[in-house]
Amino acid sequence: MLGGKCKNCSARVSFRYCFVELLTSVLFLTAWLTFAGSFDSVFYNKNHGNPQVVLVAWALISLLICASFIDIEHQIIPDRINKIGIIVAVACAFIFPEIVYEFMGMENSSYDGIYSRISAVCWSLAGTGCGFVILYSVVIFGKILFGKKSLCSEAGTSWSVIEGKENPILIVGDVKMPFEDLFFVGTEKIVLDSSEIEINGKCHGEGELVIYYDKLVVSDDLEIPIEDWKTLEGVSSQIIYRREAMGLGDVKFIAMFGAFIGWKGVLFALFAASIIGTSANLPAKILGKDSAFTRIPFGPYLAIGAMIWLFFGAELIEWYFNLLTIDAL
Repeated sequence: MLGGKCKNCSARVSFRYCFVELLTSVLFLTAWLTFAGSFDSVFYNKNHGNPQVVLVAWALISLLICASFIDIEHQIIPDRINKIGIIVAVACAFIFPEIVYEFMGMENSSYDGIYSRISAVCWSLAGTGCGFVILYSVVIFGKILFGKKSLCSEAGTSWSVIEGKENPILIVGDVKMPFEDLFFVGTEKIVLDSSEIEINGKCHGEGELVIYYDKLVVSDDLEIPIEDWKTLEGVSSQIIYRREAMGLGDVKFIAMFGAFIGWKGVLFALFAASIIGTSANLPAKILGKDSAFTRIPFGPYLAIGAMIWLFFGAELIEWYFNLLTIDAL
């Protein structure tokens, strides 16, 4: 009726909003059919007779979708989403202890009484702890092994950033380094201890310049988006390249949905996300079209892995182990 435009300002509504609404509707329906529906001949159904668990699934799906699209657009997962998610998950574990076997892949036993509710809360917290420890370990060991590299340690070294064919190129002395190679994950940064900094022909004196994939920061008080600087050059005594395997937002994110799907779900989601993320980015890497400006962050892949576990994870593991048993025979 509005022709795809906002009622108040007449701005065109982005396709993304329609896609998010459609995706949410489809996943909500899938959750209903999985946990409460009765269309066994049409769609897979756990059919445990716990339709109230659908409310918990809807809460998890909403959190995963919200965090994923914010991460895609802004390269960040807000702490508020993760904190709210953990609180909701623990509360749901106490109110609906059935999620221990519906979501977490644990044994289907009688969950009734205060002991079972406390047990469910413990399993929920175990999922949070497992997710946090595993991914935080990746971040720490990644920093230790690959987190810091010196690009220059000689005083008076000239450097500049020029436009490349598709992405900017950092030139240090005679060495050229394309941004797509430097900013592989999107959380990296280049720290330049400079005696001279010139941005768009304007001299900013000496100080520390930090270059990110989408912006630069001068002496902690001036932030310039990448689209606003045309020329960048200077003279530095030290240039340090810092990188992380992933951001802490991903660590908190997996801790959040781990409270819903348990430690088994965390391991499955991490494994699935690694495979899906590699498969999605490999073609672009081979074709030379991959860069930090177009790459999807790891958060959405974790969300996809969590959703696969939510609907099919326990059954996929059972199928896999049955397959191993058959091969052994």
